[in-house]
Amino acid sequence: MKNSTSSANILCLMKFFFNDTFHGLFNRPFFKSRVNRYGLAVLLICIYLGYFYLNMVQLSSLSTNAVEADETTRLLAGKMTLSSYFNVVFILGTFMFILINATVSLNRNSLFFAKTLPFSEREVNISQRLFKLCVALVFFELLMIIVAPALKLIPMQWGTALLVLLTLHTVFIASFWLLDCLHAAVLHRFSGIQRSVCSFVLDLLLIGAVTFHLMKTRFQVDLWVSTLSYSILTITLLVLLTSLAVGGIAYLLHAIFFARNHLYVRQNYFKLGLPAFNIGLATTMPAIIRSKNFLYFWALLAVMSVGAWYQVGWEGTFQLWLFLFPVLGVVTITYADATLAVRKVYGLYRIHPLMELASLFGVAIILMAPALYIGIVETNSLNPYMYGINIFFAATIAGFLFPKSQSNINETIASVLTIILIVLLSVLVSIDGALYPALAVLLSVLYIILKKEYEVAK
Repeated sequence: MKNSTSSANILCLMKFFFNDTFHGLFNRPFFKSRVNRYGLAVLLICIYLGYFYLNMVQLSSLSTNAVEADETTRLLAGKMTLSSYFNVVFILGTFMFILINATVSLNRNSLFFAKTLPFSEREVNISQRLFKLCVALVFFELLMIIVAPALKLIPMQWGTALLVLLTLHTVFIASFWLLDCLHAAVLHRFSGIQRSVCSFVLDLLLIGAVTFHLMKTRFQVDLWVSTLSYSILTITLLVLLTSLAVGGIAYLLHAIFFARNHLYVRQNYFKLGLPAFNIGLATTMPAIIRSKNFLYFWALLAVMSVGAWYQVGWEGTFQLWLFLFPVLGVVTITYADATLAVRKVYGLYRIHPLMELASLFGVAIILMAPALYIGIVETNSLNPYMYGINIFFAATIAGFLFPKSQSNINETIASVLTIILIVLLSVLVSIDGALYPALAVLLSVLYIILKKEYEVAK
């Protein structure tokens, strides 16, 4: 493979990646119906506008209080708010990189195109990195539309506000490139299973460090910035220049020293002997348990549990489990993709949608058993258990709507959609009995999706 770099080849690769992405993005039976497409779009828009409205109401209240404060207090609060913006965007860039890096992977069509045509390793590497950054920026822009109006809390002119907006983007890109370069520097000597394990450990360390900064050191940095004698414009210019320098250096270091081609078809499942659970469908439990995501989530739970036990003892660990055990239901996000290739033979075995739905419900009851135990012990309630079962089916639905193998960014979209549904479901936890009708709605939606899948498979 050549080592040269051509801008035309990079643009050609990115164009193909995006074409392949959008070609498979909505290529599912559920989206064949115009009612389903528009219905889901309207629902997501309503959720988005509702969140925007709540932010604006809160912003209006804060703006009223800010006007009543004296000039010195407003300036201190403005600097602190500005620093908080930059810190949060850096943290968001880190989390977004970890999410995108773990979920955005080229499908077989894109891999075949990149591997067989005479593109250099560096061209393939750069085009894939730029593709991931573009995907991350799309999600970032959706968030910025919501939070940008809060910039009015900072006392500044329109020109400075536009510069702040530009700086927020450079901070996000710089954090993305910095993490990208760090990953490449640490992992460039590894391949195969060693690379996967080291990447997982590195992501755990990054999540731990950034979470610590989010909860602890960020406030100290914000307080320190608020006491500086510099103006808001000067602080913004310093951050802008620093982020441009850091992002540029990180990008060049990666492109020069670590531009290796690590594109290959990854195994998403591993062999594991399982007892023959007689729950109606032999492929249901293995398709979930044998996913690498299942192993990763349990490894993450184990690491966090040990850390919590060391820091706060068993009581704090049980409180952590109260949150983590229900969230383990997200492992079913890969279920649809795992069964996609064998669905055509379901009819030969007289498997029908209701049987599969009942089987998934049985798996949910079994896998969420730890949430049942911890919920009864800690809260004397079934809410954590029902919350986990709801998350289980929300992730399953997201996985069916956007199966990983159909598009380069489907797993990312499914993950983001699942996170949104988890947040919405968490609101229902505090309402007595609200999780039961929510589960009925999720089961109904999943049944409709399964029917469509079976109709197409015949």
